[in-house]
Amino acid sequence: MPKEKRGILNIVKPKTPILFTYSGDIWSSDSDDSDYKEESTSRSSQLCTVKPVTQLPQQNRNARKRKVDSRIVKKTCANTVKEISHNQWDSWGLTIPPEILLKLFKCVIADEGALPFLPRASRVCRLWHQVATDNSMWQYIDLSYGWIKKKSAVLTWLCQHRLQQVRELNLTGWKSEVNASLPDIWKHCLLLRSINLSYCKYSSEALQAIAEHCHNLCDLDLSYYESDGKFLASFKSLLKKSGKQFLCLKLAGCGVNLTSVLTAIIMFCPKLQLLDISNPKPQAGYSSINIDQFQENCTKLKIFRAANTRLSHTRSQVQSDWIGFTHLEEFSIAGKSHNDHGEFMFRFLRGSSNLKLLDIRHCSFSMDSVLFLPSHIISHLYISRCNIKELCLEQIIATWAKSLVHLDISWNVLSEDCMKQNLCTLAAEGSLLVNLNLAGTAVDSTSVQ
Repeated sequence: MPKEKRGILNIVKPKTPILFTYSGDIWSSDSDDSDYKEESTSRSSQLCTVKPVTQLPQQNRNARKRKVDSRIVKKTCANTVKEISHNQWDSWGLTIPPEILLKLFKCVIADEGALPFLPRASRVCRLWHQVATDNSMWQYIDLSYGWIKKKSAVLTWLCQHRLQQVRELNLTGWKSEVNASLPDIWKHCLLLRSINLSYCKYSSEALQAIAEHCHNLCDLDLSYYESDGKFLASFKSLLKKSGKQFLCLKLAGCGVNLTSVLTAIIMFCPKLQLLDISNPKPQAGYSSINIDQFQENCTKLKIFRAANTRLSHTRSQVQSDWIGFTHLEEFSIAGKSHNDHGEFMFRFLRGSSNLKLLDIRHCSFSMDSVLFLPSHIISHLYISRCNIKELCLEQIIATWAKSLVHLDISWNVLSEDCMKQNLCTLAAEGSLLVNLNLAGTAVDSTSVQ
């Protein structure tokens, strides 16, 4: 006979498990109690039936089996979600006409730009991808904010697949990566009208290639460039071939002889409307400009910026039949480089009756020459740190009090009474003044109120 299994106290283990045992007196029946109520037979049988205790589940299962099961579940769920979302997007996308979606995309691009909206929108559905990758959507592209990696291979791919109809392209800060992609830009972007290559490094050959391929280019920004020693010769060659089509030239931070650059611009750019030669490098030195010839050849000039540029005029006599820049609207020569008693400004602005912005901050010449300007609609006037006299300031404010929108007279030594009187003039009825800079002046809060 098999040996019976015994427990710790040498007691034979029962074949069926029990909940507990009691070795004391026999308990009385429940029917003897005063609150006893007899139940049905089925209920009593359910209570009397004791189910055996089942074994606990295994804690240490096979890890490999559990991993396979989880993979099957994940794959099944992914396929289900993919199928549902795919059907939903297809049905939603097919209900919108592509023409309406194209107009919606153009509204978004006008407010936020093409990047990063277009690459993200192309991943939504097939219809969005079709509209977002259309070349007509990629006309005004700004690649200076880092939405796309600044690598020559990326720029080359964009030129071949997305930028065939680009009009304006901003590549500020691409440095040497732009040099290898410039031939692809000139080759594929034939409709290019404006390109910004500021803070970029490129060769003189790449600059000369503009004249051969970009026949529609009219806006060129070469500010703070990093080029080889042949830049001046390449730039002159470019202007000689394509100067007639340029409307805007930005050469801030120029590091070559500025006199030679200005001579070439005056000679070959008759349609020029904007010229920026601000903040040249120290090696550029003093620059002379023939104002008579400049006004005779570039009659359509509207904006001239030469902050911190040491300029002087070549001719000493003023011609009586001098017409001047009749379309000029903005003139900026801010800096400490002009101390010629205002003669350069007066000769440059003679005939500029449409001038709206005048920036002569830090200039040390006499401000009396400002009173002889022909324009009566100046809206933005910057005369900070000019050591202007009180009587001259009163006459200036009285002349343009009704047209001024922004006025900067900060850090000028003026009396409190003078400031109070000028503020009263500016506060007259019909004033359009929005911004007023009075930093560093002897003005009190009562006068401002």
